[in-house]
Amino acid sequence: MFAVVRYFEWPDLERGSDTDDDGSTLLVFAAGPADGPGEETFQATVCTPDALAELVARDGVVSGRHFLFVESINRDRVEAFIRDRLRRISGDTWSDVAEKIGRLGSWEFEDYNEAHG
Repeated sequence: MFAVVRYFEWPDLERGSDTDDDGSTLLVFAAGPADGPGEETFQATVCTPDALAELVARDGVVSGRHFLFVESINRDRVEAFIRDRLRRISGDTWSDVAEKIGRLGSWEFEDYNEAHG
């Protein structure tokens, strides 16, 4: 089973702008099975080295999980990167595939345990 991107959203960026000078922004993307309907959402922080340095200076320690590090924020480049990565991901079930996509962005069902809800 393979995945495809259904859509991208950049909630922190103004519509119509391809770049942002802030250095850190939220990216939301939906992916679903390439051979059927359905989608699930994932979130990542797209971050420049300068913005990362500011986070480290402020917080002391920053986890790299669900961050995408870029020289500058460019929607087209980031979206192409994610599409390319998703083309390389496969699994026996959608859950297997979604867990692997979750390495790029936080999956809405990450750490979900059916026994505990």
